[in-house]
Amino acid sequence: MDELEFRRRIMSDPKSRDPQLQSAIQSDEANAKFAEEILAFDDKLERAMKIDVPDDLADKILFQQSGQSNVVKVNFTKRALATAASIAFAFGLVVGQVNWGNILVTPAQATLSDTAIKHVVNEMSFIETLDEAVTMNQINAKLLPFAHQLTTQFPYHVYYLNHCGFGDSNAMHMVFQGSKGKVTLFITPELSESVTEFDKDGLSGVVVPMGDSSVILVGELNEDFSAIINSIDKIIDKA
Repeated sequence: MDELEFRRRIMSDPKSRDPQLQSAIQSDEANAKFAEEILAFDDKLERAMKIDVPDDLADKILFQQSGQSNVVKVNFTKRALATAASIAFAFGLVVGQVNWGNILVTPAQATLSDTAIKHVVNEMSFIETLDEAVTMNQINAKLLPFAHQLTTQFPYHVYYLNHCGFGDSNAMHMVFQGSKGKVTLFITPELSESVTEFDKDGLSGVVVPMGDSSVILVGELNEDFSAIINSIDKIIDKA
C-alpha cells in the first residue's frame, strides 16, 4: 500500500484497522503517527459536531453586526488584501487587469499546484460518482482547523467533503459544481505568496493566499475561477 492510498483510507475512516492498514501502521513510524493524529482529530470533530447550532444563527450574527456597522465586510485574505490595490490584484482576472501568464511562480506555489493536480487526478474515479449533499454545518466543522468559517450557505452544490493528506501537511478537500464542471477546492496551512494560475494534465486552477493558509482551486479548462473566488470571499470569515 503506497502512502497516498494509506492516507486516503485513514482520512476516510480514521477508526478502520483492517489487516492492510494495520500492517502499514506497524511497519512505518510515520504512518503510525499520522493515524494517531487523524484519529485524535476525528474525535475532536465528533465532539464539535454534537453541539446543536440554531438554524437562524447566521441571521442573528449578521443582524447583530448590522447594528454596529452599515457594511459587513468579510475578510478573506490578510488585512493588507483589503486595500483596493490588493483586491484588484487578487481578483484582477474579473476586470482583466492582471496578466496571469506573466506572474512569477515560486517553488512553493509550484509545489502546491502540482500536489493539487496529482491529488485530483488520482482520486477522480473515486469521487466522480459521489454526491454527499454536504451542508454548511459540515463544511464549518471541516474548516475549524484552519480558523475559518462560512457566514452563510456555500453558493455551490457540494458533492464531497473530507480532510486529506496534502504534501507535508493536511488539507480540507471539497468538490463542488462550477460553471464548466466539477471544481476541487483545497485549503491547506502551506503558505503561498501571491495569486497564481496554472494549467496541467488537461486541468486548470489557481492558488490564492488566505491569511495563514492557501486556497487551491482545480477544475476544467476555462473555468471561471475569479467568480468562484469572489463568491467565497463574500461568505468566509475568521472563526
